[in-house]
Order: sequence, then C-alpha cells, then structure tokens
Amino acid sequence: MSKTDTKRPTRPWGALVGACVIAALLIVWAMQGSLSGAGVPVGRAATIAVGMTLQAIPFLLLGVFVAELIEAFVSPAFIARVFPTNPLASVLTALVAAFALPVCDCSAVPIFRSLLRKGVPLSAATTLMLASPAINPLVIASTLYAFGSWSLVAARVGASVVVALCVGLSMLIAPPTALREEGRPGADHGRDACCCEDGCELPDRSVSGVLAATGRSFGRILPFLLGGVVASTMAQVAWPVSSLLSGLPAVGALALMMGAGFALSLCSSSDAVIARSLASLAPTGALMGFMVYGPMMDVKNVALLASQFRGAFVARLFVTVTVVAAVVVGGAWWMGVLS
Repeated sequence: MSKTDTKRPTRPWGALVGACVIAALLIVWAMQGSLSGAGVPVGRAATIAVGMTLQAIPFLLLGVFVAELIEAFVSPAFIARVFPTNPLASVLTALVAAFALPVCDCSAVPIFRSLLRKGVPLSAATTLMLASPAINPLVIASTLYAFGSWSLVAARVGASVVVALCVGLSMLIAPPTALREEGRPGADHGRDACCCEDGCELPDRSVSGVLAATGRSFGRILPFLLGGVVASTMAQVAWPVSSLLSGLPAVGALALMMGAGFALSLCSSSDAVIARSLASLAPTGALMGFMVYGPMMDVKNVALLASQFRGAFVARLFVTVTVVAAVVVGGAWWMGVLS
C-alpha cells in the first residue's frame, strides 16, 4: 500500500473549535441584557466580538478562496510573466496590483502565503500584502465618504504606498533567513503543499477540489483569527481611546492612535468612519497614523501571520512596519503635510 493510501485524513479541528467559539459568543451576546444588569461588561465585550467576527469572516473566507484559486489555476509561469525578474520592477508591479485588488486586511495574509508558494519574491509579496488593504478602491471610497476630502485621501494613499514600499524593499535588501518552520502545516514542503518523496502533487482544479481546499485552509486559520478578535475585544473594553487622547502631545497622540489601530483590528474598508468619529479629539496626523498603520498591522493580522510563518519573521515584520509607519506619518505631520 502506498504512502498516500495510508495517510491519515485531515481532521477539521480548527473549524470545529472556531464554530464552538462563535456559538459561545452568540449565546453571550443574546444574554447581554442580564449580564449588563449584573454590572459585568461581558455583554458589551460579546457585542464587540460578535460584530468584529461577523465583519472579518467573510473577508477572510474570500481571501482564502482567492488564495486557493491562485494555487489551483495560476501557474508559476504566469506569475513569472506578471512579476518581472527585476526585483525593483517586481515591487512596483505589486504596488500597481494593490490598487486594483479590493481586499480587506483579513484577506491579504492568505493571498500573501499563496503568492509566496507560487514563487513571487518576498519583497513584492510583502509590498502587496501591506498596500492592498490600505490603497484599494473600497478604502479610497470609504475614506472620501467619511472625510469628504480628496487631499486627505491622497495623503492616506501616499503615506501607505511609501510605508509598503519601504518595508517591501527592506525584505529585498536584508532577506530573512527562513519564513516557515520545517514541517509546519503550510510550510513550503508541508503536508498540504507537496509530497517531496513522490514529486509534487498537482492541485485539484475541480470546483469541489477548490472548495475543499478552501475549507481546510479556513479551518486552520479560523482559530487564530478568533484569538485576535478576543485580544482586540479585551483591549477595546479596557482601553477607552477617547478619554486618553485629551491633552496628549503630538508624539503621544500618534503613538496612541497607531496603538488603537493595532488593537481595534478594524476592517480597512470601514476604519475611516471610526477615524472620522474621533476627528474632534485627535489631530489629523494622529488619525492618519490610525488609518495607515491599522490596515497593515493589527492583532488579528499578527495572529494570522503567526499561524503560517516563523515567529522571527512575524516579529521582524511587525517591528519594521511599526517603525516605518511612525517615521513616515510623523515626518509628514511634522513637515505640515497632514496639518
């Protein structure tokens, strides 16, 4: 009997755990009246968590589905034609693609992983992952709707492009030694990628095959997303941003709003509306930090990245994005571009 025949079937434990957590959140949300009456903020926390989960899951599912479509139907030869061999040209191509890819930040991580497996350079894939949730048409439209200012939209897009480009080029100048742990599900030679002893398996290009692969990937990632939702909910319940903004200097306001963007883990297509609600409390430069940094790096994104990549790579990406975003937004604010 061959190795393939004796291989144990994949168990949908991730999807099962995720479904149980979502069911528990819905039950607590339904009981929020009695819980609030007892003076316990569990009801409010459940409301926030349910809303964030229901907002994130469709985009995550879409991202996983698109990633599996890329895996099944987009050949490495096609990717090589789209992304030039010149590293700098490849990064610029990723920026152009980011403008046309209407994805939320939840979708960006699965697509990033799929592009890497197809041979897209890390610098270009990183640029696309960071830029696409921040400069796509949906984000541009929502920002214009919230603020009614094309100059502010241009400032958000421009700052996001500079940050994504700088971080992407940093991966080109000093590439990480490794991205994935050997043997981890989703690694380059993990059980879902290929069977190295018998040669790489071709992906199932049928509708049922793509849907099955989508379900498996979604089930693996869902618990990490829910972990990010729980952490973000706790931050929102215990950390009233509006009350902390009063009297802060510019540096403190920028740091606080970037921290809020990380902790609140809002969908990038709706974060401009939240930023607009804080416009009377925070200066424009601090709001820009919220809208530039949040779509690129937040709690649930870190959780999704940690489910697929080495901790050292995730830590490096987090630190690089944070420092570059602070320097770019803070510098533009200091020069009066964001006043």
